[in-house]
Amino acid sequence: MALLLGSELIDLTLDPPAARGGDGFTPLFDGRSLRNWSVVGGGGFVVVDGRMESVPGDDLGLCWHTLPTPADFVLRLRWLRWRHEDTSGVFVRFPHPQPTPQDNSAFIAMQQGFEVQIDEVGIPGATRIHKTGAIYAQVAQQIDARAARPATEWNDFEIVVRGQEYRVHLNGHLVSLFHNSDPHRGRPSTARLPSYVGLQLCPGSRVAFRDIAIKAL
Repeated sequence: MALLLGSELIDLTLDPPAARGGDGFTPLFDGRSLRNWSVVGGGGFVVVDGRMESVPGDDLGLCWHTLPTPADFVLRLRWLRWRHEDTSGVFVRFPHPQPTPQDNSAFIAMQQGFEVQIDEVGIPGATRIHKTGAIYAQVAQQIDARAARPATEWNDFEIVVRGQEYRVHLNGHLVSLFHNSDPHRGRPSTARLPSYVGLQLCPGSRVAFRDIAIKAL
């Protein structure tokens, strides 16, 4: 088992499983450690039985992969929640979340990248743009909403980012199609201005991730 809280990584691995790759995909999580992952904001992750399990804190947190992504890519991962109301998200195309003593750096991913939502309950009175598979809070997207599998069952995300088009597949179904028109968000990764992917830590919510892999397009 491994524990990641903030920038401190403690490796407690006993019998590591193999990472999943193939088909041109590069694993971002090896199933045994949190190598190349870091946390800003609240909470952290532990590695248990080949999966990353969230340890929520008192504030929003971001667990991000510290190697830049390709400019265009396909991101695949599996996730589950322990309770129906547990929430999280997958962030794509955000800049380096520089830690600051004044502000919560986790919000950089939300404000300058885009979040693929994990939330079966949603915000009371809000629309589908706040529920699982949607690009969080973006009204200019086409949504074919599908329910996630029940709590404690694994779900599959495939997130395709090409140019400024974002496609989200939930358990094999295309659930969101979004074209970004904001020049200040979701910038493709470059050598001068790299961008990253990450996972959201929500206070009070327990989620897990595994089989996280990326392929350049």
